[in-house]
Order: sequence, then structure tokens, then C-alpha cells
Amino acid sequence: MSDPGGNQRIEGESGTQPGFLHAMSRLRFEIAVIALLVLTIGAIIFANTILRETLVIGSGGVSPSAIRWHADESMRGDSTVAPRRPLAWSCILRLHYQYPYCSYEILFEQQADRGLDLSRFQTITLDLDYRGRGDSIRVYLKNRDPEYSVAGRPDTAKYNQIELPVRNGHQRIEAKLSDFKVADWWIQKSRVPYRLSQAQFSNVVAIEIDTGSSAQAGRYDFDVRSIALRGNIVAIDQWYLGILGCWIILICLFLISRILDLQSDLTRRRLLHAAAQGEAQLAQEAARRDHLTGLHNRLGATELYRQMLAHGGGNPAAIMLIDIDHFKSVNDRFGHAQGDAVLVAFAALLRSHTRDADLIARWGGEEFLLIARVSDAQAAMEMANKLRLLISATDFIRGGLTASFGVHVCPKLPTKLGPAISYADGALYKAKNEGRDRAVLHIPAEGDSGGPRKS
Repeated sequence: MSDPGGNQRIEGESGTQPGFLHAMSRLRFEIAVIALLVLTIGAIIFANTILRETLVIGSGGVSPSAIRWHADESMRGDSTVAPRRPLAWSCILRLHYQYPYCSYEILFEQQADRGLDLSRFQTITLDLDYRGRGDSIRVYLKNRDPEYSVAGRPDTAKYNQIELPVRNGHQRIEAKLSDFKVADWWIQKSRVPYRLSQAQFSNVVAIEIDTGSSAQAGRYDFDVRSIALRGNIVAIDQWYLGILGCWIILICLFLISRILDLQSDLTRRRLLHAAAQGEAQLAQEAARRDHLTGLHNRLGATELYRQMLAHGGGNPAAIMLIDIDHFKSVNDRFGHAQGDAVLVAFAALLRSHTRDADLIARWGGEEFLLIARVSDAQAAMEMANKLRLLISATDFIRGGLTASFGVHVCPKLPTKLGPAISYADGALYKAKNEGRDRAVLHIPAEGDSGGPRKS
């Protein structure tokens, strides 16, 4: 297949690439949206399961820091309590007091006045074995707060209470924490304002289990296997608001992303346009440069010379042709690759020992052109000989190198470069004939046409 045909095929393949990538990007976005929708539906359906949090007190869960028990002795009763093991106790109620009772208290104070934060839980479940003549038990969640509690006085903790039905045997009793009420006797005793008379569970320092208000005289046995509090990490309504907020944020991020993509696409197009212009300029510059040494070639030197004329050519200038002596022998002895390396190093030496405003070009083969501003012919020869001595002192290759200089000095830059170069070329021809490794100044003779040297 011809090159044009091949080029067309390549362009067609590359032309489909952006479209394919764009389609893949859209597909990934649609898959991500579907995945998020599935996750959202799952988050709504299984919200209670996801958010469920359980705190177990007893075997395998939170262990109490201490336990206490007491009966109605403070009321001048004679009921008794006998603990059998942790979370298991027996009571014998006697009717010496009108309302006999016994209680077992589980303490959670890990440090001074700090207990458990149960405010995020909704239910409490007691797993217990019960034997007794009463049909209810009382449960207290005692909460401490500096607004009404006094350090060192347990009775100043708020008594959040509930009375639960109970039967003989093993059972699970569940109650809502929202059904707990603050004991009336505690409110009257503590004289707290109304705002502090509501149930509170932010710092529960103890759970107390008592015989109920209907308890009769006799023996009661309690064996609490566990106490479990269950609730949600966050409220359901907050969970739904969070999901809605996430979608709003995602939509905003998508809109921002689209705007940024459009801006990025516009920037990319501008950069591509600038890159195309830059490549065109580079291509133009490459056409004006010698590919081996990086110096200007004849075309580049001619255009650069026109720029020098445009910026003013009224001062004296030296036009030099520099030729490496016996360069053919370098290629013959060391090969063309080594010869190319010598040319590159030679060009670098000229560039590093001339001024930025000077024009340096590879004029052809091993011949170089240098155009520099000088004050007079003597300064031009001093410059040429300085470069010549540097060349002979530089170790380009085994055996060293020398160069011959043909120098022509103009009182101002000539409009046409060709005749001036022919004068420098004649001086270079003379330097070669006189033994090389020297600089020769062209001295115009009367009627000198400045024509090129003859081979």
C-alpha cells in the first residue's frame, strides 16, 4: 500500500481514539450512577440494620465497675438481700415496712462522676430468670449531671424509672427508653426546675433493679443473664437527610466537573493550537539550523543577517570564514562518526568564545562563517588569532587540530552578503596556500571585484 494510503489509515485510527475514550468515560460515569442508586436503595431499605448499635452489659459485654445492694432497712424495714454471684441475688421481703422492697445496683463509674452515654440507644432488654410473688419489677437508670448532682452523694443522681411486668421463669423484657420517667419523689426531693425534670441518659452511672410496687412478703430470686441496649448510630431522619445531602453534593460536584471539563477542553484546544504553532515555528527553525552542530545553516545565516541589517548596520564588522585544516584526514583515520563529533565540538568552541550578538553558522562541510562587530581591522585580527590559538590548544582528537581564517572587515554591514563572503573566501584561500593554521586579512586592491576564489 502506498504511503498516502497508509497515512490515511493511521489518521482514521487515531481519529476514533478520542471518541472511544469519551464513550468509555461516559460508560464509567453511568455505571457509577447506577452503583450509587443501588447503594442508596440499600441504605434506605436496610437503614435499621446498618445503623444498629448494641451495648451488652454482663457476660461478653461491658462489666460493671462495682455492685451494690440494699433493702428497706433505711425505711426501718427488715427485708434482706443476699447476692449469689454477679448479677444474681435473692431477697426476702418482710412486712415490717408497709412497702417492702429490695434492690440490686450495677455501677458503671469508670472515673469520677463519669458513666455510660446511653442517649443514642432506643431500647433496653433484660434477659433474666425470676422467681417471686410479685408481677412487676422496677428499673432505674441513674444519670449524673453537674446541674443537679453533688459529688460524693449517690442519691443526687437523677432516677429515670420504669415499672415492667414480670412472670416466673426465664424471659426477655424489652422497654423503650422513651417510656422512662423521672421518679416523682426524686423531683420533689431535689426541687429541680421543670427543664431538668425530663428523663436523661447522657451519663448513666448505675442501673438499679428493684422488686415492684406489688411485691408481697416472701422470697425473690433474680438471675440477670444480660442487659442489652439497642439503638441507631444516628437517627433515621438524619440518615435520610444525609443520603439526600450526599446526592446534592454529588450533583454539585458533577456540575462543577462538567464546567471544569469544558474549561479543560477549551484550554486543551488552545494548547494544541499553540503547540501546532510552536511545531510550525520549530520546523521553520529546524530548516534554518544545521542538524549536526545546531548552528545556523546558510539559509538561517542569510535570514539572521537580514535581521542584523534591520537593527542597524552602520558600525564596522568582521566577516570571517573558518576552515578546519586537513579535516579529510580525520575522517579517513578515525571514521565519519568521529569526524562528526569533532565538528560538534568545534562548533561549541566557537559558540562559547563569541558574543551572543555575533552570527555563527556552518557554511558547508568543515567551513564556518563568523560575523562580528569590531572596532577596526586590528581588533578583527586579534579576535581571529585568539580563536585560532584556542582551536590549536584544544584536544579535539589525537594529534590535535588547526584552522585557517579568512577575514574581511567592512566599515559597515554591506547590503549584500555575497561579495563580502567572497573577499573572506579569498583571504582563506591565501591562508591555506601559505601553510594553514593562520589568519589572513583581506586587503582590498584597486579594482578588486571580490569574486570567488578559483580552485
